[in-house]
Amino acid sequence: MTTTSAKAAEKQGVTQNVEAYLKGRFSEAQKRFQGLEGEANKAFRTLETRSQVAAKEVQALWTKVHAGELRADPRVQELTKKVDEAGVELRKRLDGLQAKVVEAVGVASQSQVQQITQELGRLSKKLDVLLKPTRR
Repeated sequence: MTTTSAKAAEKQGVTQNVEAYLKGRFSEAQKRFQGLEGEANKAFRTLETRSQVAAKEVQALWTKVHAGELRADPRVQELTKKVDEAGVELRKRLDGLQAKVVEAVGVASQSQVQQITQELGRLSKKLDVLLKPTRR
C-alpha cells in the first residue's frame, strides 16, 4: 500500500505542478491579452478621432463645392483647364491607338462599317430595280 499511496502522491504532486505551471502561463497570457486589448483600444480611439477630423474637413469642402466657392479659386480654374486639356489629349491618343489596333487586327473600323452599310443599301436598291418583273 505504501507504493500505491506513494504513486498517488507523486501523481498528485505532478498534477499540482502542471496545474501551477498552466495557471502561471494562463495568467501571463491574460496579462498580455489585456495589454494588447488596451493598445487596440488606444489605436481605435486614435483612428476614431482622426476619422472625425477628416469627416469635418470633407463636410467643409462639400459645403464649399455646393456654394461654388471652389470654382472661383484661380488654382481650381487652372486645374480644371489642365484636366480638360489632359482629357482631350487622352481621347486623341485612345482614338489613335484604337485605329492602330483595328488596322493591325484587320477588322473594319466603325466608319468603314457605316460606309459598307451605305454601299450595301445603295446596291440593294439597284438590285431591287433590276429584278422587278417588267410589265408589258
